[in-house]
Amino acid sequence: MLSSLHIENIAVIKNLDVDFLKGFSVLTGETGAGKSMIIDSIGLIVGSKASREMIRNGESGAMVSAMFEDLPDSTVIELQELGIVPDDEGNIYVQRNLSIEGKSVSKINGRTVPLSLHREAGSILLNIHGQHDNHALLSSSSHIHILDRYAANSELLEKYRSVYDRMCECESEIERLALDEHEKEQRIDMLEYQIADIEGADLKSGEDEELEGELKLLKNVKQLSKNVSTVYRALYKNDKGMSAVKLVEIARSSLEDISDTIPEGSDYCTRLLDIQYELEEMARSVATVLQGIGDNPEARISQIEDRLDVIRKLKRKYGSTVDEILDFLDSARSSLDSIKGSEKQIEALEKEYNALRKEALDIAYQISNNRVKYGHILAEKICKELTYLEMNKVKFRVDINVCKENGKEKLTSNGCDSVEFMINTNPGEPFRPLAKIASGGELSRIMLAIKCVLSDAEGIGTVIFDEIDTGVSGKTAQKIGIKLKELSSGPQVICITHSAQVASMADEHYKIVKEVKEGRAETIISTLDYSGRVNELARIMGGVNITEAVIKSAKELLEYKNN
Repeated sequence: MLSSLHIENIAVIKNLDVDFLKGFSVLTGETGAGKSMIIDSIGLIVGSKASREMIRNGESGAMVSAMFEDLPDSTVIELQELGIVPDDEGNIYVQRNLSIEGKSVSKINGRTVPLSLHREAGSILLNIHGQHDNHALLSSSSHIHILDRYAANSELLEKYRSVYDRMCECESEIERLALDEHEKEQRIDMLEYQIADIEGADLKSGEDEELEGELKLLKNVKQLSKNVSTVYRALYKNDKGMSAVKLVEIARSSLEDISDTIPEGSDYCTRLLDIQYELEEMARSVATVLQGIGDNPEARISQIEDRLDVIRKLKRKYGSTVDEILDFLDSARSSLDSIKGSEKQIEALEKEYNALRKEALDIAYQISNNRVKYGHILAEKICKELTYLEMNKVKFRVDINVCKENGKEKLTSNGCDSVEFMINTNPGEPFRPLAKIASGGELSRIMLAIKCVLSDAEGIGTVIFDEIDTGVSGKTAQKIGIKLKELSSGPQVICITHSAQVASMADEHYKIVKEVKEGRAETIISTLDYSGRVNELARIMGGVNITEAVIKSAKELLEYKNN
């Protein structure tokens, strides 16, 4: 359940804290007091889209946090599957920070998490149902998921989808391989040409880089030869003067003669000998640069440029490097082998596909049978709930049909069925899709009826209703309040309402008001005692003039709730 909520700098909310109890809680207040901002803030907690416009004017950022405790076992298991583990006390702490730059940071139990993970966790912890959420009922695509939750089809669907996914992979592979003969021959001709084109060049990995390095060397051979000769003569052998090696040798020989009289003389001699060997090695190493150039570098330059021209032409067609060209060659060979051997592959894949389709269809019919069975039960229970909610003439039905395509069952990721909720609001009229005839008030009650029937199957710890009483009043509103109270025996129920009848049934009543502090509007929330509840119910019922009769009526509502 949602045990506490903290909001900072969201629109008219400067700083707001509220603790919620288990059971049924309501929030009431004048229009514009900030009720919608509280719902939007809770939306942020469950991963709704954030906007910088939500941040209170003049502030650099906003923050919303919530604590969830007494989590149902099913909720804990689902969270653990996402890698989210409650703290040592079994609680989940969720925080969302917004910045004026438009950035949003989500944290769960102090750990920063991606928004996608935040949304998944939020959908497990809490459901929010408002007018826009009611419209989810208008989409027939959602009906199959509602029915499957009620029928507990999750394990069967998981098993089915594993088979279905592999079946689709086989189908895609068959389509890829089953080219028409003309297209296949064209593809073979193209691949054979490309393979021959590349193989004819007899490329070696990294060859282009080696050739370009050698070409650079050859084009600078004259200057290189001059510099190499200078280095070699200066360091090692010089016909016209002393080399560095010779000078070091002379110095070492002279030092040896006087080493007994000079401190560390022997050490100096050893170091000079090392220097002499190092200079010789350096000179010889530099001289090797010219090895292999040959007597005719111009001919070698021409040969390299011709080879690089061949490689450049291949690069324009098959890749930006020799290694990419060789990768293309491997891929072309593989594709050619695949096409030439496609008939046997197709035969094997078709055999596997048919076996998988049969297995998938068997599971799909098990799921379908479950849907039919529980569809009848769901419809009966929803009709019973609707009758209680003053919709006794309304008939509800779940239509389940096996989809066909070219005379065969059409399989999708949800099995082979289409599911649609049908409704009849007037005797003698035909059943029609829910989307085509339900008004806002009807939708609210239908959604509440469905929620009451599905509450155990969903396993959600907290359900929030935003103005579910829209379009209803009097006895109907009171019955909605009673039904919300009954629903709260399972999940925690929090409701924003404008109905005194609904508000009177709550275990806890919070009032939202907007006050002016230091020249600025600010939303505050308070928990009402008995007297406060009477006054608030009277305000909702009586408007501007609150008479003794209205106050008496408010007290009667609360007494009815307690009886």
